[in-house]
Amino acid sequence: MRPTVKEFEDFKFKLPCLVSTKQGIPLYIYESKGLNVCRVDIIFSAGTYQQSMPLETEAAAEVMTEASEKRSSATVSELFDFYGGFIQKGVSTHYTIFTLYAPNRTFPKLLPLFFELITSPRFSKRDLDRFKQRGSESLKVAQKKVENISYRIFKDRMFGSHPYGVTPCVEDYSKLNTNSIRSYAKEFFVAERCSVVMSGDVNDNIIELLSQNILRIPSGKVLNEHHQITTPQMKGVEVKEIANVMQSSVRIGAFTINRQDENYLNLYILNTALGGYFGSRFNKTIREEKGYTYGINSWLIGLPDAAYLSISTHTAVNFTKPLLLEVKNEIEKIKSSPISENELHQLRGYMLGDFARMFDTCFSLADNFIALLTNNIGFDYFDKRIEAIKSITPELLLTTAQNFLPCYDDMCIVVAGGMK
Repeated sequence: MRPTVKEFEDFKFKLPCLVSTKQGIPLYIYESKGLNVCRVDIIFSAGTYQQSMPLETEAAAEVMTEASEKRSSATVSELFDFYGGFIQKGVSTHYTIFTLYAPNRTFPKLLPLFFELITSPRFSKRDLDRFKQRGSESLKVAQKKVENISYRIFKDRMFGSHPYGVTPCVEDYSKLNTNSIRSYAKEFFVAERCSVVMSGDVNDNIIELLSQNILRIPSGKVLNEHHQITTPQMKGVEVKEIANVMQSSVRIGAFTINRQDENYLNLYILNTALGGYFGSRFNKTIREEKGYTYGINSWLIGLPDAAYLSISTHTAVNFTKPLLLEVKNEIEKIKSSPISENELHQLRGYMLGDFARMFDTCFSLADNFIALLTNNIGFDYFDKRIEAIKSITPELLLTTAQNFLPCYDDMCIVVAGGMK
């Protein structure tokens, strides 16, 4: 029997409850009864953008959650295993996030330990040495892969010495020391840079316990860091020949409008049609019809200092040149004629369906709210996105492509592997 098809219902992004704390750190809460699990995200507006040397932020985040001044890494590990909780760390360009998951029955035991690690870390040389050894060995392997080679060259071409263009090398691990990562944590993991999001089976006792522990986060000074991007030689093709490889890694990109621009959502929809999902033009032509690749994707990446389009794929060395030609053809096609109503119907159905799956639990709601916080986007962004998807027309997409989609000849094109 054919399943019933329903239209996407009116959507309103559910905002969390905001709780005031004595220290002024905003506490946002998503409540969902019956889960018996709670999650706490401590978000600091400090990432690789602020570090004085490569890997400093990642090392600080990793090592500080290993041991506290009171407890060794072995003791901390045993306590988390015994009480059934765990910590995750996430380091991005502008933010660092520490996340605790714990069952409700043991949450009062693990939450103080979680804050103990963040507010009074040990930063032992032994833990840092383990981080350096694991990381350097992993990077030695990763650096030989064509996708990482192309990514490094692409970032350097796009951003130069700007923090967005810096990628770590193996030698950077040896330069790390406990003094530098301790200083980083002391300067940047402070109350003035902090927000907290709690989600799960929340009750008044848990909120009170969290509010008390938030007071342990130290205060500090906040400076307005800014780095200028100057990359006059971004355009053009660069081929990094690598002997004895079967595939090339291809990266293509160019600067474009950021999320604050009123035309950004239209460009986001256009990019999805071009290369943002499995039914996109890139995939239909380059993957299905030509057979040049197993998959090709295009993204819009928005950062405070720059927004850019990024296209990436792998292909056999002898298909590299025809693949680039097809990428150029598809960009020119979408800039020269409107998409059909049938293609738009398929695109809209995919985007609305994908959107509906983004908010199925309180944890996914929290994830998306954190995305708004860490990208400095208005809390009505998702509501606007739904409206844009519903109201987009072929004519508006064509105008968007002509005005805001970069031309292929203006793009940064990097090939690692070979091009026959």
